[in-house]
Amino acid sequence: MLISGVIDHVDLSPQPLQRTIVRLLVVAASYYLAARLGLLIPYVGTHVSLVWLPTGIAIAAYTRWRAGMLPAVFVGAMGANAAIGGPLWMAAAVGLGNTLGPWLSTLLLQRWRFDWRLVRRSDLAAFLLAVLLGMLVTSTNGTTWLLVAGVLDAAQWPQAWMSWWIGDSVGALLGGVPLVAMNQPTLKRTFVGRDGAGNALLQAAVLLCGLAAFSPWLKQDSALLFPLVSLPFFLITMLALRGGVISSSVAVLVLSITAAFGTAQGLGPFAGHHAHAGILALWSYITAQACTSLLVCGMATELQSNRRQLAALVRHAHDGIVMIGPDHALVMVNPAAASMLGLPDAPIESRVLSSLPHGNGDLIQGWLVKQAENARVDLSLRQADGAMLPVECQLARYRDASGNWQTHLMLRDLSVRKEAEAKLAASEQRLQAIADNLPALIAYVDKDLRILFANQTFETWMGQPPSEVIGRRASEVFGPVAFEAHRHQAAEVLASGRRVSFEAEVEMAGVKRFVRTTYVPDCDSDGQVRGLYSLTMDISEMKVVEGQLTKLARFDHLTGLPNRHQFEERLHAALLRARHRARPVGLLFIDVDHFKDINDTYGHAAGDAVLVEFGQRLSACVRSSDMVARLAGDEFVVVLEQMHKPDEAQIVARKILDRMVAPIQWDHHILLVSASIGVGVADSPDLATAASMMASADAALYAAKRAGRSRFECAACAPSP
Repeated sequence: MLISGVIDHVDLSPQPLQRTIVRLLVVAASYYLAARLGLLIPYVGTHVSLVWLPTGIAIAAYTRWRAGMLPAVFVGAMGANAAIGGPLWMAAAVGLGNTLGPWLSTLLLQRWRFDWRLVRRSDLAAFLLAVLLGMLVTSTNGTTWLLVAGVLDAAQWPQAWMSWWIGDSVGALLGGVPLVAMNQPTLKRTFVGRDGAGNALLQAAVLLCGLAAFSPWLKQDSALLFPLVSLPFFLITMLALRGGVISSSVAVLVLSITAAFGTAQGLGPFAGHHAHAGILALWSYITAQACTSLLVCGMATELQSNRRQLAALVRHAHDGIVMIGPDHALVMVNPAAASMLGLPDAPIESRVLSSLPHGNGDLIQGWLVKQAENARVDLSLRQADGAMLPVECQLARYRDASGNWQTHLMLRDLSVRKEAEAKLAASEQRLQAIADNLPALIAYVDKDLRILFANQTFETWMGQPPSEVIGRRASEVFGPVAFEAHRHQAAEVLASGRRVSFEAEVEMAGVKRFVRTTYVPDCDSDGQVRGLYSLTMDISEMKVVEGQLTKLARFDHLTGLPNRHQFEERLHAALLRARHRARPVGLLFIDVDHFKDINDTYGHAAGDAVLVEFGQRLSACVRSSDMVARLAGDEFVVVLEQMHKPDEAQIVARKILDRMVAPIQWDHHILLVSASIGVGVADSPDLATAASMMASADAALYAAKRAGRSRFECAACAPSP
């Protein structure tokens, strides 16, 4: 049986086919021999045993070599059943069940991702459950065919079924566990070296106890009999803790074979009872050994796994971990802590905390003396090059099993975090400086309209330092009246998450400003609005410039009178109003006579002065409802509205001529000017257009010039086509 456990690692033949044949022969022979041993101590009739080791052999073979071992198991099972008598068909039928039951257990183990190394308690539980389910097939199949063949009475069937099921399950535990888990690495780890030698000695002690207790060497009433039977419990437990599942399972298997063989020979403490009672006692003894071994192995395996995980975590942790025993002795220092503390690679045994280099030990020890449990502090550890390493030191104290205080230190490197914090602080400082020096009012407002950020402009514009603004509601800072005018925009941004911009005229600290405000929503990763950013810029100067540009676009820069663009707009509007009121509209085209001579004689400055004075005199000759405009050069126009009759345009023209007679004084020079005027009148505004009126007035102007200047001529406005 042990050969079948290690055959996977022994290359008996260079040819794969020959190796497979050898495996089949070894498995069949092992199954047959183990079955013959189990049938030496039948419990019900001649066919039912309470310990059926071949089940473990079959499961191990299937686990290692899969379905290729089915023929070998069937041949071994059929041969064993045929050897004890009965028809051949019964042996074949029973052997088929003995083959398929372990196969079902193996399939379940594969489905449950069973780890044949048995390093987890869950693997042991899976193995036990799969065996119990698979053995339902073997026990039901075997006892049924025994009943059909007449080998088993109907009254014995329930007891035989239960015994078969239990015997196969126990056999799977005894034989299957060591054979499944056995391989070259585990054998080497279990039996090689100092630990292996200790395990071998313990197993030899278990074998000696079994040989002594189940041999003719001791009488049935010997006082040493029961100590020898009980001692293996302790030895196997030690093997489970020291060597794991292989070491303890092999010991249980050896002890079980020894006890079964001795009891079958009428030797040992279980042979002196009634046959069934003795076999039941033997089964209980073997089962207790197997279950105890597996339970201890499971607990030890999980404990070792946890220790390995903890050791790996401690060894590879980025944080430093230091364990300090009584009297400040160093118990454990992981690599990260050794690097932080400047410890050499030498072992830390016999070192104390104060012996740490660069004064770091004294620094930590001085802090520990003053601290209670679970304290935390930031320290600076000196490195070999003299640089200081910022660390966060966290303390945890507890009492060990002996009642001594143990101290754990967790050292976390803060250099990266400190650098990041410094960069963040510098970035925030830069952003604050930028925000404070921008000519704008910048604030952040939460959903409750409470100001959480404010720049220095608040003090410049409102006389309130940012420190006095932060934490207050916007309505308190800006005043309820001013804020109410903008509350609906803020509410819109908080509700919709959309950006809003608007312009308004406000008064802050007694200063009126024209401002443009933009509200930008602050949204989280889920799109929920958390608040808003407010950016308010003073655009008062821009508005002044805008007004100036508007004036330049619509007014003459020299005289201040409306220019051609505004004149055309006003003429169109005047015609529309005249049509609505059914009143005539007059248009006067006016030129300064001999203006070129003035420019040529006295210069452009004199010409500009004449134009300005000329425009002022024109404005004085008309009503406020009329319009005077300069088109270009010395060309002026007058639009007359609200006339009752067309002749009123001539009255205004004559008034202008009379007003221009007065001389104009410029730089000690007396300048005489006159004007030529062309008068166009739209007697029926609904039939006239701006173009027709301008054409009529222009024609009249040229007629006045041809007639000798300093006069006006009239022309009726032709109707529009």
